[in-house]
Amino acid sequence: MAKGLFDLTGKVALITGGNGGIGLGFARGIAKQGGSVAIWARSAEKNALAKAELEGFGVRVETYQVDVTSEAAVVEGFARVVADFGRVDSVFC
Repeated sequence: MAKGLFDLTGKVALITGGNGGIGLGFARGIAKQGGSVAIWARSAEKNALAKAELEGFGVRVETYQVDVTSEAAVVEGFARVVADFGRVDSVFC
């Protein structure tokens, strides 16, 4: 059964800055529709809070400390997300 307007079950979204503000808003919307969420942000504390909230929607959530101003960190971070989830369907920056 669809979770709403969009059923994102089985989809994976990577969201930079997903532990607060607009990024967390996108993460909430995706999680509410059943999508898995990977969050990139620099604050481990805010990542943990966002993860706890989003897991309340019954979806898989992983957080990563990634500084998007570093090309090497972005390449390494993307490889980690693909290794953990097996795919990335959308990216919100």
